[in-house]
Amino acid sequence: MKLQAPKRILNEDFAEDDKAVAGQLGGILNTFNEELYLLSSKNMSITDNFNQEIKSITLTVGATGVPSTDISFKNNLKGKVQGMQIIRTFSNVSVTAAPFIEFSESSGIITIGKVIGLVQDEEYQLVILIIGN
Repeated sequence: MKLQAPKRILNEDFAEDDKAVAGQLGGILNTFNEELYLLSSKNMSITDNFNQEIKSITLTVGATGVPSTDISFKNNLKGKVQGMQIIRTFSNVSVTAAPFIEFSESSGIITIGKVIGLVQDEEYQLVILIIGN
């Protein structure tokens, strides 16, 4: 089902006594309805409309999945991070399983503890979806 473009509230469509109120309501509701229509027409972005962020990190892990260097970054979301999902990997080698991130958060700083599913001693660039509450 395709969403129809909203009909605008125009004061010309109302009786003379109602035109002032229709004009005021139209000024408020027309903009809101158009923005809502645009959002629901495949124009909704993760970073502008959800409490989520996309971040890229580069890392190498050892045999247990622990990064070879400390990887920490600031939480830019509202509230604590609920989870992370790797949405893309870049490397010269394939992953060994669906990658999974173990992380901790303290005072707004996120620290990557382990990344399971990567080949050890190979450099990866990971694109991560960080999900807030």
